[in-house]
Amino acid sequence: MAQLSIRDVRKSYGSVAVLNDISIEVEEGAFVVLLGPSGCGKSTLLHAIAGLHEIGSGSIVIGGRDVTDLPARERDVAMVFQSYALYPTMSVRENIGFPLKMRGLDKKAISESVDRVAAILQIEPLLERRPRELSGGQRQRVAIGRALVRDPKLFLFDEPLSNLDAALRGDLRAEIKRLHQRIKRTMVYVTHDQIEAMTLATKIVILNRGVVQQIGTPQEIYFNPANLFVARFIGSPPITLLEGKTANRNGELLFKLSNSDVELSMPQSTNLAGDETETILGLRPENIQIVREGNASLSATVDLVEPTGPEDIVTLNVQGAPSVIRTAAGMTTQGSSVGLELDLGKALLFESGSGTRLS
Repeated sequence: MAQLSIRDVRKSYGSVAVLNDISIEVEEGAFVVLLGPSGCGKSTLLHAIAGLHEIGSGSIVIGGRDVTDLPARERDVAMVFQSYALYPTMSVRENIGFPLKMRGLDKKAISESVDRVAAILQIEPLLERRPRELSGGQRQRVAIGRALVRDPKLFLFDEPLSNLDAALRGDLRAEIKRLHQRIKRTMVYVTHDQIEAMTLATKIVILNRGVVQQIGTPQEIYFNPANLFVARFIGSPPITLLEGKTANRNGELLFKLSNSDVELSMPQSTNLAGDETETILGLRPENIQIVREGNASLSATVDLVEPTGPEDIVTLNVQGAPSVIRTAAGMTTQGSSVGLELDLGKALLFESGSGTRLS
């Protein structure tokens, strides 16, 4: 296993900063996911760790050794790519064993290592096949096997599941999680899929425009987002965001919705002064419930109902703002008027202009 330290890393292409003062500490045996939208810098950072991209400044330390200026082959890392990158003329056995052959190991040692890895990944029946005879999920298992057989200090995954269909992604995601739990090696994984991030990671790094927005466990990222970007990016269905103004009046924090007379009494304390402040109130879907209108904090109109079997995904119009929640199947119909009960004890408040978290 190896600890990974990324310290004040910067990289630019001309005048465009791709990585801006990135600092991340990865503990031994951790599964860290770099998450963010396309173009946020996550793949560039992963390639910099691997030694495939030079950095402008800063340092990268793996297992206590500064590898910043070392070529990729000397960093003792193994990378799994989105495109599998298998040799089409080689069998699965030969593909997995190729890194060991390049090291000059004898045939017996290579064969034993390949058999061990194949058993871990449960691909023993595939060893004599060619890549063209495999499904996408099988090919990615072989690519993982080729990385695993090297026994590196650090595993790097560059969106390895993005070419697979939804069912295969779920199956292979579970296999990668089991693999990490079994071998307990340090892994860094790039994805734009928040479900992959939440289910796999021991730590998530949220990136946007080359800047770290937040580092934390999946639970910390979801329940305590550092800013409005993180709150919007994490969560499915997405967080409901209501614009308005907040003010402390006689010791009570009130939130007044924009273009409405509705005022909500907020239970949590914030650093707001007495003057009204333009704010955005955020509520996760599980903190909004449909109730009888007489008992409701708010009223809303049902814009869309999407049945998924045991539950419906319901899109609401709340005072002109969209809100997506989950309900029991058949609970409401499109076009109907409903009441909403809000769990304001779990509400999040953000400053409208900057997106800074207020509470």
